[in-house]
Amino acid sequence: MMIVQGVRAGTPAVHAAGLLRDELARQGVEGDVHGGYGLALVSVREDLVIWTDGMVYRWWTGRTSSKTGRRLYAVYCVDNPATVARGVMLRYAELGGGRRGPVASPPDRTVPPPGRAVRPLGRGSPRPTGP
Repeated sequence: MMIVQGVRAGTPAVHAAGLLRDELARQGVEGDVHGGYGLALVSVREDLVIWTDGMVYRWWTGRTSSKTGRRLYAVYCVDNPATVARGVMLRYAELGGGRRGPVASPPDRTVPPPGRAVRPLGRGSPRPTGP
């Protein structure tokens, strides 16, 4: 029985995460595997985390939908970790590689200054002015 970050590697999700971590390591990028509750994560950097349920891999592409404002995710089947690793490496390169500190929250989730409400800004909406 193999242990990965304190988790048994017997679940399909942890196994798939381990395969992706190994492929990323072949390309010179370290990742940590964490698993539990039927899911596993490959943490490459604080703003690049790939999760899997053992059937597919998912990660945020860095983009949001122009219609809904929701985050858009890349989704790959777990049957070819080498192809998935190439997709992850593209996102990794977009982020500038290397690990870095925490990133700022998206604007619609920030805490407003006291006495001000937060409303998502749509296109063409006037920007709020100072108090």
